[in-house]
Amino acid sequence: MSKVSITRSHSYDPQDVSRALKNGFELLGGIEQYIKPGQKVLLKVNVLAATSPEQNVTTHPEVIGQMIDILKEHGCEVWVGDSSGGNNQTGNPTGRALKVTGIAEVVESRGAKLLNFDSTGFEIKKGGKVFKELYIAKPIFEADVVISMAKFKTHGLTLLTGGVKNMFGVVPGRAKANYHKEAQTIEKFCTGLLELYKEVKPHLTVVDGIEGMEGNGPSAGTTKKAGVIVISPDAISADRVLGEILPCKFEDVLTTYYGHKMGLGQGDINKIEVLGEQISDLNITPFKLPNTKLVSSLPGFLTSWAVNMMKVVPEIEPECVGCSFCINSCPVDAMALSENNKAIIDYSKCISCYCCHELCPKKTIELRHANRMGKVVAKLMNKRL
Repeated sequence: MSKVSITRSHSYDPQDVSRALKNGFELLGGIEQYIKPGQKVLLKVNVLAATSPEQNVTTHPEVIGQMIDILKEHGCEVWVGDSSGGNNQTGNPTGRALKVTGIAEVVESRGAKLLNFDSTGFEIKKGGKVFKELYIAKPIFEADVVISMAKFKTHGLTLLTGGVKNMFGVVPGRAKANYHKEAQTIEKFCTGLLELYKEVKPHLTVVDGIEGMEGNGPSAGTTKKAGVIVISPDAISADRVLGEILPCKFEDVLTTYYGHKMGLGQGDINKIEVLGEQISDLNITPFKLPNTKLVSSLPGFLTSWAVNMMKVVPEIEPECVGCSFCINSCPVDAMALSENNKAIIDYSKCISCYCCHELCPKKTIELRHANRMGKVVAKLMNKRL
């Protein structure tokens, strides 16, 4: 049986977070079961973008700080790193993101090592059927133990971003955008993610679900107070439990469903031992799903018809400031600046990867149904959900 612990913390109060983390590890047999004193432990955090902790886009710095304290008490050397999303011609987006999120401060104040994967160098590993070559930040291979420190969020493309999706950040810089270009369907992209995950499989997954995100995540949704920390030595199992909390169908989160089929982890909820808080007792209201996934809530016999009717595309809002971050980050060069200094999208080139929506620093790109009838159905489905 795979094991997943769920503990409660309803705030980011340092004592509450520390207690939830320590209790979670104790339920799994103690941190000493997975990490030895003296080892180099890399916390692969989620630093998607330069946002404040209160926006709940990234792993909260308090969870990271308390995790550092636990590992240092255990006698470990601690590294913390990631590569953010997006590309910026005027500077390094990851460096800025680490500062704005408060992660750099909490890491440095505790004497841990801060790593920007865009500048640590990388190794090239043989990929699979989708990603032919895997560009992976060197610290992943230099650490003795890797822990995926994920954030519990919905995601417009993959529905859920948890322990598995979090590992996409080991890919430095522009290479992430290139992978979107190589895998232009959700099925291919999730398969590619799992090819990467197989190479960089973390020893532990710790999910910050104290305050997560629902709706059009992973950056433009709304805060969801779930009050949980989820820990497991198997990221597939951790994500399966997150899917049950959402809740959603097993097959709707392809990184979990395919990962289980590929033998990369346990996705059968009946073969996962949930320790501590039980899912049925959490009393968490269902998460709002992204607009892109409402079709999965329709009856099966309507699905093929609904896919086309409910197609979702990114749309630029009038408030766009023309910063060009989305343009520089588009993997297929489907965006440009108009004469009035607003971003525009060439839909004949758009592959619906939603990177522009995910990375827009001003949140002026929305995901909307291209079909008028789809908009009507979406409103009805959102009311029901």
